[in-house]
Amino acid sequence: MSSFTINFVGITGCILILFVFYRTSIGRWTGKSLWYELDNLLGATLLIIYSYEKTAYVNIALNLVWAIVAFRGVSSIAKRRQRKGKSKS
Repeated sequence: MSSFTINFVGITGCILILFVFYRTSIGRWTGKSLWYELDNLLGATLLIIYSYEKTAYVNIALNLVWAIVAFRGVSSIAKRRQRKGKSKS
């Protein structure tokens, strides 16, 4: 990847995670929001790519855990929505 592209990926990942933090801090989102989890997952994934390209392997571990937690959150939300859909039938 070009230097511009990898820096764009890293900056985008940072912005997403900071956006999530901001929206949660002002009370617009909760930890159970789908958008909260999706933004965390995408931001962490972008930061994993950036860290790998920059050979910052310690950051990969941190962002991998962040992405796993966000993925579990998305999975949990999907299961809750699926159960709600079945109960309406």
